[in-house]
Amino acid sequence: MGVSARFGAKAPGFLACTVLVMVVMTSCSITPAAVSSSMPAVPANTSSAPTLKAPDPAGSGLVTPVHARCDVGNKVLHYLATGDNGGDPQLDVVLSKDVGVSAPQARAIADQEIQQCDAAMSKQEASQASAAAAAAAAASAAAEAQQQKAAIQATQTKSCAAIGGKVDPDWGWCASTVPGNPSGKPGSDCKYANVAFNSDGTLATWSYSTTKDFYPGCFQL
Repeated sequence: MGVSARFGAKAPGFLACTVLVMVVMTSCSITPAAVSSSMPAVPANTSSAPTLKAPDPAGSGLVTPVHARCDVGNKVLHYLATGDNGGDPQLDVVLSKDVGVSAPQARAIADQEIQQCDAAMSKQEASQASAAAAAAAAASAAAEAQQQKAAIQATQTKSCAAIGGKVDPDWGWCASTVPGNPSGKPGSDCKYANVAFNSDGTLATWSYSTTKDFYPGCFQL
């Protein structure tokens, strides 16, 4: 049976329509090349060449600072990535030339800043500890010297009082307290009689013996 007989009088029109649809579909078909050329370009994966971005405190991989004040690694990374000194002009002075370096370089610089800070802090602490130790030693020595001086003065007072004398603070000897010249010996007035001390505060035997001979009666013993 022919097409006209099957579809009746409308066959010619139906065929024409069918042919037109096929032509349109053929002319409008989209090839992969056409799709790729019409889509916006997708940036290439640049993970093989890492770029610096905002630091991750938990995973920056920086050295661990010894001193809390030296925990500056992420601050340095942020500055090197952005150029923002966060109100610390010292970053500009020291690191402005390094702004924009690669991530590995930035980490190396941050590590160096941490280590230099730790070294400076350790040196400062050692200096302070040494100064404190020296001051403590000096204070201890001064206190010990004061105690020794007090002990010597106490011994001098006791030794001098035992012979009836009194320590002369101006001359540092034991002076007679007896008035006048009890012996009557010319030139033996007791106001000139005195006895020297040993370094430990006791009376010097030689001095006491000589004084008794020149100034008899000026001391009790």
